[in-house]
Amino acid sequence: MTDMIPWWRVELGEAAAQAAYDAVQKGRMTLGPLTGLLESRLAELLGVRHVVATCSGTAALTIALLEAGCGPGMEVIVPDQTWVATANAPLLLGARVLTVDTAAHSRSMDPEAFAKAISPDTRIVIPVHLNGKSPDMPKIRAIAAAHGITVIEDAAQAFMSRSGGRLLGTGPDMGCFSLAMGKMICCGQGGYVTSRDDEQAKRLRLARLHGTDDVYAGSWEMRGGNLRMWDLPAAIALTQLDSLERRMKACIELYQRYRQELRGNERLRLTEFDLESGEFPLYVECMCSERQALIEHLAAHGVQARANYQPLHTVPHFRHLPESAYPNSQRLGRECLILPSGPDRTERELETVFRALRQW
Repeated sequence: MTDMIPWWRVELGEAAAQAAYDAVQKGRMTLGPLTGLLESRLAELLGVRHVVATCSGTAALTIALLEAGCGPGMEVIVPDQTWVATANAPLLLGARVLTVDTAAHSRSMDPEAFAKAISPDTRIVIPVHLNGKSPDMPKIRAIAAAHGITVIEDAAQAFMSRSGGRLLGTGPDMGCFSLAMGKMICCGQGGYVTSRDDEQAKRLRLARLHGTDDVYAGSWEMRGGNLRMWDLPAAIALTQLDSLERRMKACIELYQRYRQELRGNERLRLTEFDLESGEFPLYVECMCSERQALIEHLAAHGVQARANYQPLHTVPHFRHLPESAYPNSQRLGRECLILPSGPDRTERELETVFRALRQW
């Protein structure tokens, strides 16, 4: 794919290179003040009391699950349509992972499917705000509260996207985010958890550092691991925050251009976003009943498109319901794809993409 227009493009730029150089020159090579600055800036931006930075989005999910008491003998429910990290994190902590269907005409967890799947062993649910689109969180929270189930939001693809006037991943639950390269704010790898509770945030910080706040003290207070963020990628992420407004504007304008280009096209159905209410389209996503043929057509014209994730109910090491319980997820697994996206697309790239789509 090296000669193709990639499905995602983001440029880190000279500012990031200089920030990384400065971090190395100053010996900022572990968890330190730059990570702390990143945490405080993110907390202010998201309007939460605490942000706890980690080495990846999966690590963020892991410490949130540890805080929720996740372990052997319990069940965690996740949507069938999500990046596999959502399910791998509880699986690696010894929990059983059950997948449930998405809502009709959505890639988000179906609250009714969640309610029907609850068992006496269900302790945690992880609704996912995939590509900035939220499930019905008030309904999911109400169902969870009625059964004593902890809610952990996976907002890895939903940074700065809103639903019901609230930024996703910033509710009363812990919210988990990613700083991987395919995200609006990226630094290679990284992640963080949002929290509104002082004691909870303290335990999250312990969990990311082997259960201690001082690795030299030799005192371990709880379960944990080496899941911390460090200052070199934090320095890069800080430069991304400096250009956040421009990046978000570029992604919204890109989505609007695709929407205009695909208007009236019955073979490609673009996922609709309510921009007025604050939904943020990280990726340009569409449905196509001839997806594989379209991907091959685009590839022949030097354009990479990304197929939807494999439905988790087809993965043998997760627990799943009968095949008939996933009609919506199966359709998404067959038809959903992402067209070239990202905040730093060139006009030349877009002309090539649109020309190939018109030929299709």
